[in-house]
Amino acid sequence: MSKRIGLVLEGGGMRGAYTAGVLSWMIENGYKFDVVIGISSGALYGAMYALGKSETLRIASTEKAADWRNSGIGALLFERQVVGYDHMFDTIYKEVDFPISKISEIDGEYYAGVYDLEAQDTIWISKDEMDPEGRYIKAACTLPIMGRSVVIDEKKYMDGGITTMIPVEKSMEVGCEYHVVVSTKSADYVRKPQKRITYRIMRWVYRKFPRLIESFEARTDKYYEEVDLVERLEAEKKAIKLYPSKEVGVGRFGGSLKQYEELFELAYEDCENRRCEIDAIYSKAKG
Repeated sequence: MSKRIGLVLEGGGMRGAYTAGVLSWMIENGYKFDVVIGISSGALYGAMYALGKSETLRIASTEKAADWRNSGIGALLFERQVVGYDHMFDTIYKEVDFPISKISEIDGEYYAGVYDLEAQDTIWISKDEMDPEGRYIKAACTLPIMGRSVVIDEKKYMDGGITTMIPVEKSMEVGCEYHVVVSTKSADYVRKPQKRITYRIMRWVYRKFPRLIESFEARTDKYYEEVDLVERLEAEKKAIKLYPSKEVGVGRFGGSLKQYEELFELAYEDCENRRCEIDAIYSKAKG
């Protein structure tokens, strides 16, 4: 009897080109998962994977990611925010083959983590709850301070990464015994607490949301709790964590087209090099 296997997708902004490469490789090699769970850019690329859009994953994470209006001066000029979420989601992702309105028709389950400002907690949007314009995915990618919250049905939402960065607990919660975890961070990555000025800005901008501030300030500890859980599952042969085998210079908010393409191709190379490990977990679930 087959057992449930989850595809767990960490965020990482523009480093999501690695996730996109892994998912494109998965599509081309016929790997199908019972559950796809994404945080931040993982929610975006997870939806593209669920819809079977291999080429869209490549274009969105490389060519479209390199648009100068996505971050920095371009975003500030056109949107008066640090990251150009409006340009990305209202223009760029409508130019590619990304029929988000059809996600309810996919086989299996899909969940995007979004932070509900009213509830001050992360909620999970299923394929059946996804709006036809994909605004929940836009919200899932919208970081505090970096962009304005996304309003859907008069409620405000942001990036679910405020409370969870590697959503393997959600994968376990929905009944998955095995997990393929895709990280955008290399093996030697060290997560450090945010700078003091960032905390001060957060406390001012989100002063009406004390639990949001509390969760944000606990993110480093939460991240390592999730890393430890993944490592325990790996030791039990119930998970595999895929991550970049080297750094190529892509940051959370920027990089060059050449760097995005290199990171995307690196994902293919890493998956090929670890195919036996991937197959070992996958075959345990699928029998």
